[in-house]
Amino acid sequence: MGYWSETRAWIFRDPAKLIRYGVLFACCIVVIVQLYECFAKLYNPPISTHSYYNLNDTIEMPAVTICREPAYREDVLTNLSGGMCPHPKYATCWIDYPFGEIPLSEFFENSTYDMSDTFIYYGLNGHANNLETDSSMHFYMGRCTTLRPKEPSKRVSKSVGYSILLEHSKSVTSTSDVDTGSVGWHVFIHEKKENFTEINMRGSGRVEYVFVNVNEEIEIKLQSQFFSNVQTRDEACSSEEGYSDLKCGEHCIWQDLSDNMHCSGPWMHDIPNEPCNDSVSMRRLISDYKLVYESEDDYDCNCIQPCQSRIYTTFIQSRKTWNQPEARSLIYIYYTTKLISMIEERPSYDTTQFIADVGGSLGFLLGLSVLGLIGILEHLTLFFCGGFIKKMQQKEKGKTANSEDGQSQTSDETVDIAIVYKEKKKPRY
Repeated sequence: MGYWSETRAWIFRDPAKLIRYGVLFACCIVVIVQLYECFAKLYNPPISTHSYYNLNDTIEMPAVTICREPAYREDVLTNLSGGMCPHPKYATCWIDYPFGEIPLSEFFENSTYDMSDTFIYYGLNGHANNLETDSSMHFYMGRCTTLRPKEPSKRVSKSVGYSILLEHSKSVTSTSDVDTGSVGWHVFIHEKKENFTEINMRGSGRVEYVFVNVNEEIEIKLQSQFFSNVQTRDEACSSEEGYSDLKCGEHCIWQDLSDNMHCSGPWMHDIPNEPCNDSVSMRRLISDYKLVYESEDDYDCNCIQPCQSRIYTTFIQSRKTWNQPEARSLIYIYYTTKLISMIEERPSYDTTQFIADVGGSLGFLLGLSVLGLIGILEHLTLFFCGGFIKKMQQKEKGKTANSEDGQSQTSDETVDIAIVYKEKKKPRY
């Protein structure tokens, strides 16, 4: 009788066992499903967000970018372009432009304002040497200046924050796309590591914007939030020092526009394409750039987010007219507290929880112990390999039986020979 026949007979002798094993099989399916979920969470753990407040010994000051409004010298633009030109966005600037005689870079640089034309005084904690400055060229905003702190601030008050004195000329009416109703300065407050971009910063949600009018004194109070993101298999983030996703997006837009036109503009930095050298290509490039600039949709550039970022929130503490004979404005930017809002993402599933879930699933659904698990494994082994094991056992028994018969026969023959030998040696009387 084979192993399968014996198993069938064993089941028929006790049908209740069939029910028990059926229930055990169903529980095993449930356990397998739960184990799959546990492994899936271990492979791609869920993320939880923790929010708390932290009182720092020092506090990170933001970078401040200031762009003048209007951004260009209208008289210089008109003189260099050969036609009426209040701003480079107008077609009249390019119809008679002397391409090949005046480089586009010279056209933009000579018609914008540098720091000496705008800043009378600037400082952090009362000193200008606490700041690093750099300027950048942009199409709509012209030349903008960014102030960055060299070190974190150890105190918080109006006297240790930013103090900036700006000077303006009101002889030209504003012609930029930012409808402010008056002349003044665009003030952008953003993270220190971020480079100013006129495209992505408008809708990034990580930049605070304030417009400061001429002859105005304004006090801006700061609050900051620190965000720490976790890189997952579905969403990557960058921990690279100095990485800026806004700058990455701007460079991506520039590259696409210049590739489409096979030429670039002087505000498109680090683009390998040659500058546009005729009126048609320049006007088309500006037209395409305007569509991107005014669009509310995100441009698909596949730039990953930073793993850590800061968002600054501003509150206008005071805003009043500053009566001065010159067209000047005074700006204060400062903290009133070292309390920082911390928002961190953390993986909410680890190896310890995985082992606990596995043990809980097995123990709760099956009531398994180590000895019970060994017994089940023994039954499964006999069930799937019983026939083979029985054949091997019978084969071994056959070998053992043959060996024992041979030894028995040898022993009997030895006895017989000994008896015969003794008989031959019997003494005679």
